[in-house]
Amino acid sequence: MAPPIPPLPNIPFTLLDLLDILLVAYLVYQAYRLVNGTRAVNLVRGIAIFVVVWLLAQLLGLAALSMVLGQLGTVGFFALVVLFQPELRGALERLGRPRQKDDAGGGAALQDISRAMERLAERKTGALIAIERSTPLGEYADTGVRLDAALSVPFLEALFARNAPLHDGGVIVQGTRVTAAGCLFPLQASDGTYRRYGTRHRAAIGLSEVTDAVVLVVSEERGSMRIALGGRLGPDLNPGELREQLRLLVYDREVKTLPQRGQMTGEPPEPGEAPESEKGGPT
Repeated sequence: MAPPIPPLPNIPFTLLDLLDILLVAYLVYQAYRLVNGTRAVNLVRGIAIFVVVWLLAQLLGLAALSMVLGQLGTVGFFALVVLFQPELRGALERLGRPRQKDDAGGGAALQDISRAMERLAERKTGALIAIERSTPLGEYADTGVRLDAALSVPFLEALFARNAPLHDGGVIVQGTRVTAAGCLFPLQASDGTYRRYGTRHRAAIGLSEVTDAVVLVVSEERGSMRIALGGRLGPDLNPGELREQLRLLVYDREVKTLPQRGQMTGEPPEPGEAPESEKGGPT
């Protein structure tokens, strides 16, 4: 006859315990949202595997392996902080900055940006515009000329006019204001996928790699309009597509990838597309 099953231990469970579990689950979910869509996702997976192996080694009594993993964990923590400093800073900035509602006049501002881009593209005048979302762009605004001016089509055209003092730099837009012009953006590595592109395009990609800004670029060589987001450069856009993508990307700040009408441009430039000259981009 089978022995009787012992009764389950009486474990008290209160509403406070439930609240504790819900808070931990919320923190884990928010941490996932911070790293989702970035290269830090693979880092989190690697850390999870490392912790599981370490726990198994301790449970199985593997003293040598536990000691080695423990030492690696201590050293690796500081190494990861150094290697992933941009991602950690961006995550903390997003955590500390509340999600904003659509600014008054934001729709008109996007229309002005789209119209200015279209007119600059028609004249093949190079342009580089970064629209701030959740990650502050103050450190990049400090590299240019602070303006805090009202956004308008003629104003943007004047900033990028040929031979204008601020033509070669980038413009930073926050809400309905142009906060700075003539700014220097970090360049995407020249040995990467977009190595055949000019300085202006690589600056757009470079800024989108380290921030969540929506970066617009007009080619001086071809008069094409493109958007860079999340370290990727989208395809050529017509005015209607540009307005639609701006509306989606700026109003929905959680969007981390470009909405596509076709394939993302991970390939070299299209046939006949000459790399943009160094003169046309920020130095």
